Amino acid sequence: MKLIKPPRKPFDNYKWRWAVLTPTESLNEPPVFLGVLRVFNKYQNYAPSSEEIMHGLALVQKETNSKVDLVRTRERNLVRNSGQYWKALGLLEEAHGTVIVSPFGQLLAEGKITQVEFATTVIKTLELPNRKITDDTSEWDKIDLKIKPLELILDILALIADRYDMVDAFITPFELIRIIIPLAGIKSPINDYVDAILQHRQGLIDVSRWPDCSTSSNDKRMAREFLIFLSNYGFCRKEINENGNANERYILSSISKEEIVELHKLKIIRSALDNVVNQIRITQIPASVERKRISRIVLERPNQNIFRKNILNIFRSTCLVTGVTIENVLEASHIKPIEYKGDDSFNNGLCLRSDIHQLFDSNHLRIMPSGELILSELALKINNYGKLPRNVEIPNFVNRRFLDWRVKYY
Repeated sequence: MKLIKPPRKPFDNYKWRWAVLTPTESLNEPPVFLGVLRVFNKYQNYAPSSEEIMHGLALVQKETNSKVDLVRTRERNLVRNSGQYWKALGLLEEAHGTVIVSPFGQLLAEGKITQVEFATTVIKTLELPNRKITDDTSEWDKIDLKIKPLELILDILALIADRYDMVDAFITPFELIRIIIPLAGIKSPINDYVDAILQHRQGLIDVSRWPDCSTSSNDKRMAREFLIFLSNYGFCRKEINENGNANERYILSSISKEEIVELHKLKIIRSALDNVVNQIRITQIPASVERKRISRIVLERPNQNIFRKNILNIFRSTCLVTGVTIENVLEASHIKPIEYKGDDSFNNGLCLRSDIHQLFDSNHLRIMPSGELILSELALKINNYGKLPRNVEIPNFVNRRFLDWRVKYY
């Protein structure tokens, strides 16, 4: 194998920018990220410092146990300080003095597309330099440099998985910062990234001598956010390393190498993000990722069998939505997910037919505290699900606050 030579830095200020230059990583956490977006959507055209938005953000902060101060002050409000987290992904539009959620943002906020459909669209379309948040792109344009960072990361993981055992299909923030980002600056072929990563792991090349394209601690944090995004939406599984964030492993998860190749080959016909969703949906990749992500989460729950037994017992083995009573097709679904501090108590569960459970966990079906059922655009197009009842009776033992939390933040 030919050793990969150190690349040159394309221009002095070359870096991968996620959103703001001083990152607040926890704003990327889906409950906070989606909760804030839904507040913005509810108060379209309001001033960011309006009493209504400030009150809504305070509620998000409280109910998600956010470590970030979402309210701040009227002069230094969230949109002014950190609005680029939502603008960078095409969810907020540029506006002076008011909050305007894009059509793509409205689809996500209103539950018409799922989290995975949103994330897949971002993976396919996010490009550096990000013109939604960057005014001066002259240095990038001068050398015609355009990078799709999330798609590139998945392409690299797919090639590692193809060449080697799937357990080796991972990258670390250090490898992203010191190998992938520098090579992307010279438009390297995909094989070079994988060769360089493996040569580094084998001690054959010294990447500390390569150009540093993430010179500050904030640059490194911004770069890591690309991996955090893939982890937050199930495309990667984060394995924490005791030696710090730089050595965390982001392992390919819930998407196969074949699906990554298919996604890469997909040609987007229209650029408006709310139209791109439908083109990506046709591939069935989001649906496949959702199924595998949910299955993995369920398998990782140690007390799932006990939880199922208790939920089926209290629901008298009857699906809340369809009324089906065949135990073989009934499952117990957590309302507030375990990963967000939900528990295995009977008031945090629903008895659902297996396919309805899949719809519920992937957010194609939302159950409001009032009992109203809301289906995604895709679920509504499928005749059988379009005929589901529009309302169900929520048993008194179910904690409606958990349903409310799920609708707002999941």
